[in-house]
Amino acid sequence: MSGFLERTFQLSKGVGPFRERELWARGLERWDQFEAAAAKGTVMSPRLDAETVGRIAEARAALAAGDVPRLAALVPPREHWRLYPHFVDQTVFFDIEADGDEQPTVVGLMDRAGVATFRRGHTLQGLPERLAASPIWVTFNGAAFDVPTLRKAFAEGGFPEAIAHVDLRFLVRRVGLKGGLKGIEEALQLDRPPHLKGVRGLDAVHLWRLWNAHRDVKALRVLVEYNLYDAINLRSVLEWCLWRLAEESAWHLERRPRFERGEVLYDVSKLLLALP
Repeated sequence: MSGFLERTFQLSKGVGPFRERELWARGLERWDQFEAAAAKGTVMSPRLDAETVGRIAEARAALAAGDVPRLAALVPPREHWRLYPHFVDQTVFFDIEADGDEQPTVVGLMDRAGVATFRRGHTLQGLPERLAASPIWVTFNGAAFDVPTLRKAFAEGGFPEAIAHVDLRFLVRRVGLKGGLKGIEEALQLDRPPHLKGVRGLDAVHLWRLWNAHRDVKALRVLVEYNLYDAINLRSVLEWCLWRLAEESAWHLERRPRFERGEVLYDVSKLLLALP
């Protein structure tokens, strides 16, 4: 899935989305094409050409070294989605549920180590360390809700910062998808088990309270499964958006199979059975 990062020229302040599209329209789609054109004559301006060529060299070296922090500093936050195809194994997908007090109740995530759930009063204290192990975070509306809520909950012990945070709420708009995560899943035919269809955020609050007050294990399992599907489906949505953006830009990229949930969902089943 490589090739997305090498197609951005938004590495210097003088190049934004509109100028980048102008370069693509002129046939300059990749770093090497821009370098070749700049070597023959002026592309934008002598100063901006020299700055862009220098930033391309920095980005290429950082990419070869696997230096995610340096790349995240070179690429604008709105373009951090471009890092994912190059660093899939350094990405964590996560989603939180919260009670009416805006305190996290359960957090589900998926990273290179697999799926995991963290629960208030049980394992939640281990969440910051797990998130810190991945420099790239993927959420849906996480910039407005998930991350601020977690930062507030771990204010005393400290909470890590993402090197690159891809909030899919904004990326899906760029490819014409509308609505919340559940509606987008339906549009992309990312089915959930029948017992989870129709479950929404308010239901998650009710399920937590059933567990917290009555130790209703069935309620806990439905809540955890619902939350984990939120996290797992983020990867499918992100990869769909990547290929949609590539198609709209007419980029000739080697098509790779998108993420399949099968093996992960088996791990989810095992995790649910292990709950108290």
